[in-house]
Amino acid sequence: MHENERIETKLEPSPMTNIESLYEIKSAVRDLQRYASSKDEFVSKRAQIKYQKLLDQFFRENESFVTSQQRQSCLYDACYFLILMDEVVEKYYLELAE
Repeated sequence: MHENERIETKLEPSPMTNIESLYEIKSAVRDLQRYASSKDEFVSKRAQIKYQKLLDQFFRENESFVTSQQRQSCLYDACYFLILMDEVVEKYYLELAE
């Protein structure tokens, strides 16, 4: 095998990986909250775009625990989104305990 060849394996993400991702998303959402209400339209728009990307990532990675109705609620309510992330983390920990 040559140095430049890469061996790629497809691994299922472990629940801990999902939990770590949730904490990263949650931290980013908290950071964005101060920019979302900025008087600078450009800053608030960029914060909203980033928020939607984080929301999409969260729902893509946790589709077995959440519904599309919850996504709609999260679109305009970051506090609800933060609470929902805590609930999903709890579900992952319960899965690990089984």
